[in-house]
Amino acid sequence: MSTRIVSNCTVVGPLTRLDIYMRRIGSAQPCVASKPLGSVSIHRRGGDVDEETSANATSGGSPNFRDEYLARQAIRVPKTAEVVADHIRRRIIRGELKEGDFLPPEGQLMATLGISRPTLREAFRILEAEMLISVVRGSRTGARVHQPRVRSVARYAGFVLAAQGTTIADIYEARLAIEPFIARRLAEAPVPGATERLRAEAMRLTAFVEAGQYVDFMIGLAEFHRLLVELGGNQTLLFLISVLQNVVEHYQVSSLSRRKMPEDLQRRRSLWGIRSFHKLIELIEAGRGDDAAAHWGLHVMNANQSWLDTGDGERLVDLLE
Repeated sequence: MSTRIVSNCTVVGPLTRLDIYMRRIGSAQPCVASKPLGSVSIHRRGGDVDEETSANATSGGSPNFRDEYLARQAIRVPKTAEVVADHIRRRIIRGELKEGDFLPPEGQLMATLGISRPTLREAFRILEAEMLISVVRGSRTGARVHQPRVRSVARYAGFVLAAQGTTIADIYEARLAIEPFIARRLAEAPVPGATERLRAEAMRLTAFVEAGQYVDFMIGLAEFHRLLVELGGNQTLLFLISVLQNVVEHYQVSSLSRRKMPEDLQRRRSLWGIRSFHKLIELIEAGRGDDAAAHWGLHVMNANQSWLDTGDGERLVDLLE
């Protein structure tokens, strides 16, 4: 593997984003080689230096567009703790570190990375805030690794929506852009076991209503919508609907305690919604894609209208209620 000199740094391995930062601003900050955890070294080099062309650059002097793009993102040179956190984060995202794995003890990491304890702990704080690790203070083991969780991101995304003044009606409108498409897709390209899972979820919701467990019912509603999109098989749409459903679930539970709807009315409305679920399942089973999409679009619009009729549709998203 070749060694490159970037500004006052010696870097071993492929050109990294940090290298580009150094080249762009001519900084004499430390660089981190892109190696597996436990082999990362941080070097500084004084005196006159040379700068080699990246091994990633195209031949014949042509510009490397990826490097140029990354260089334009450079605002500042990251702190060493951020570089260490980025390295560990990358290994978690790529699956090299699994859920429940332990990082090496602090002393071992400090020695192999060549960093101080405060720097390492700052990197840990970054990863803890992202819920990618958990640190038990005083434990002889290293930090425990966690895979990214949709719900954690969904909660933060909900805060962003709240800060932007998003309304409940806006959330339902976004669902309208996703769920009818999934309903059509499930009808036209059947997924084995899909209708059985949806029907079981609908029956579970009925049991909640019959038992008067309306908080569980509201949470179950969100799960039904999430399950519908999950069965559609599009991971991006599943992520988006999980963000939306996190907001809807929180709001509906809050609304239930705030509005104090008479129990008989609550029961009738809930059972009406469940009948609509069963109708959707029947249309999916029959392979009637257009009808399934139309029915589910009407269902979501009616649900949205019910919030508008009570004045809650224009209510701002607030996950801190």
